[in-house]
Amino acid sequence: MTPGSHAVSSPTTESSPPEPRQSSGYGTLFQNKQFMCLWIAQIFSQFGDRAVFVLFVAVLTAQEAARRGAGQATVGAAEMTSWLYVAFTIPAVALSPLAGVCVDRWSNRGVLVISNLVRAFFVALVALDWVKQYPKVAFTLAFLISIGAQFFGPAETASIPRLVKRDELYSANALFFTTMMIALGFGFAIGEPIIAHTGIGGAPYAVAGLFFIAAMLLLGISDNKPQKTERDPWWEELRVGIAYIVDSPPVFRAILKITILFSTIITLNIIAVGLVEQVMKLQPFQFGYIIAAAGLGMGVGNFWLGHHGQNAPSRLLVYGGFTGLGLFMTCLGSLGFIQDHIFPLIGLAGHYFNGLLMAVPLLFATLLGVSCAFVAVPTQASLQAAVPEDMRGKVFGAQNTAMSAASTIPVILTGVSADNLPGGVSTTLFIIGIPTFLTGLAQVIRAIRDPSIRYKL
Repeated sequence: MTPGSHAVSSPTTESSPPEPRQSSGYGTLFQNKQFMCLWIAQIFSQFGDRAVFVLFVAVLTAQEAARRGAGQATVGAAEMTSWLYVAFTIPAVALSPLAGVCVDRWSNRGVLVISNLVRAFFVALVALDWVKQYPKVAFTLAFLISIGAQFFGPAETASIPRLVKRDELYSANALFFTTMMIALGFGFAIGEPIIAHTGIGGAPYAVAGLFFIAAMLLLGISDNKPQKTERDPWWEELRVGIAYIVDSPPVFRAILKITILFSTIITLNIIAVGLVEQVMKLQPFQFGYIIAAAGLGMGVGNFWLGHHGQNAPSRLLVYGGFTGLGLFMTCLGSLGFIQDHIFPLIGLAGHYFNGLLMAVPLLFATLLGVSCAFVAVPTQASLQAAVPEDMRGKVFGAQNTAMSAASTIPVILTGVSADNLPGGVSTTLFIIGIPTFLTGLAQVIRAIRDPSIRYKL
């Protein structure tokens, strides 16, 4: 799909095997000034989102410490963080579909710029004394900031296929997923240095500056041209968007795959804490080793896909990714049982997967990251190519809703199962990994036996 064109009504993900395409790699993308503005703006915006959460935790923690010092009733840190998570999550679940409708109606560039400026404004308000004194005001600001973020997501995703050629979608999505995963794994880490250098009083302005820079960068991209004809009410457009997803099996399956993958990534972020504690016998706060290894693997996978993925069978890539995801999760899970039951039999009782043996779980985590890339990039690229331009906002809004809703499931269940099931983290990884491996393997075997479906997602 060339920029600005409309896809045919039958999604390309169901077409016969495409003609081989020349891989453009990353060279042409780095020469595309408009795409670079969008990509760099995404980096500032993603890291700003993570730093905002850390900022609010610091502000609310300071509030509770002051209340405790005054002898007033306080709320525990865990409960406070849970309420903060809810404040950020409710708009993501409830408003993303409506935001998607608005993205299709309005200027994409305008939505991107305004959403960043709105977040910058509300984050800057955190510096006011009356915000720091009242937790309810802080939670309200978190809620409003999250509303702004819901408009950014679908507008950004809808802009990518307009700014790049169709044969560049793999490379473009590889870059976006790389930075998104880096922000997801390490974005929270930038909050503490910002607060340490500027103090709680200056940190809101510094974080707001990240969103302001993103807004300025986004002024450099071309805009879409929304139809100026009379439109149906927003709820009717929302119904049409949902009906389009339901009636388009490839689109529905692509959103389902991305949602499952995102839920798995969130699960791994949670499990990583217990994994380093129970299996690697490190401190819980050192879980960053696992996240860093997975991020490295995703970067390697994205790099390969950006250069060579366009000509590979999409179905084999995606389900091969799910197969690897399940396999390496199961391998990580097996480490706990190995150190508890196999090591004593071979004279290694009391040894754990740390020191030199740390290379084993880090290798599995790296391969797991590669597998994630093989699912994410082809699926998202095919979805962007399949959806007509005037439907992209609604479809990607619905996708964001599904991803946000799915992220609550591992938050609730994973910690409980890792702490209470026999075998802890290892059993939890088995429960998730084995079905994922078997399902992916069955689909890979099916695609190998039937070449006609190798390019169908």
